[in-house]
Amino acid sequence: MRLRLGQAVYATDGLFGELGDIVIEPEARTVTHLIVQPHRRHYQARLVPIWLAKVEGDTIKVGLDTPRIRQLQRVNFAEYVRYGHPIDLDDEWDVGITDVVYMPHMDPDFDEDIIDHQVEVAFDRIPKDECEIRRASEVVTSDQLAVGSVDGFLTDGDQLVAVVVRARGKHHVAVPLRSVARVLNDRIELAIDQASFEDLPASDPRSDEDTTSRSLGTLRRRIELWATWTADAARRARDQAKR
Repeated sequence: MRLRLGQAVYATDGLFGELGDIVIEPEARTVTHLIVQPHRRHYQARLVPIWLAKVEGDTIKVGLDTPRIRQLQRVNFAEYVRYGHPIDLDDEWDVGITDVVYMPHMDPDFDEDIIDHQVEVAFDRIPKDECEIRRASEVVTSDQLAVGSVDGFLTDGDQLVAVVVRARGKHHVAVPLRSVARVLNDRIELAIDQASFEDLPASDPRSDEDTTSRSLGTLRRRIELWATWTADAARRARDQAKR
């Protein structure tokens, strides 16, 4: 199954909007929820359990009509908090992606310990101990170099198979899961360095025949074989160059 951020999402009674973000259980490496929203209206986003959704072609279909999707858990909230202090939620929820909406002017001549600065923060509320990934989420190699952003994921059911990265050259690279070190809020850290990442083959997630005409098992094996072959070939070439 291919989950592409920005993908069209349909309710049983017609188009609902788009796939805004994806919620992942980082230890199990599974997708637990999809965050769906009317086009570019994240403040109306809803949390959809993965078992309610299926991918057909380049669209996602949710097994609920539009009114029932709107009854699902709201995701996006706004709150004023003291500068530098965490957002307080109950034990069932964690803070996902956050954005500062309003930052007051802070005069450097005043003592920040005396003035109680308040900032307006927009944040997503997600299930406890899970992580949220959006299209702008950064992908970083093991040598701490940013190589692109997340375009989506390939999955086998709810199990992650690969991360599709929109690289700096505007091409797409499918990184097999064994090459992913950590999934964090708004960030993915790879277990390979920049050179190994650049050796991975480019792919087009919108027209790749493997995502539509081949089974996910075959796709996963091909990704693993490509990654292994290109990484080994690159290492051999570098070793020969050093001799």
